Amino acid sequence: MNAAPLLSEGAWSVGSIWVVILAAGALTYLTRFGGHLLMSLFGTIPPRASAALDAVPAAVMTAIVAPVLVSGDWAERIAIVLCLIASFRLPLIVVVVIGTALVAGLRALGL
Repeated sequence: MNAAPLLSEGAWSVGSIWVVILAAGALTYLTRFGGHLLMSLFGTIPPRASAALDAVPAAVMTAIVAPVLVSGDWAERIAIVLCLIASFRLPLIVVVVIGTALVAGLRALGL
């Protein structure tokens, strides 16, 4: 989706953008505080909850990557496959930089 028409039609003002940013920050803080509060009440995480929380990163990565892999352009598909291979040897930040550079470079080449 192209955000330019939304901004040009005046649907978003600077004030409303700041309200969204501050609300997102407050909600982030409240969820983190809620986690600390729950941990102080329960003491330890039950094994089933721990197993569910351990599965979250893989589920999030799948939710981000799968749609791009299926319906994205070739630049994104190539970058995803090469980053998958690189992720076995390199740190995450290096893989992110490589992936970003790959997509930009491949798009510049017309892929």
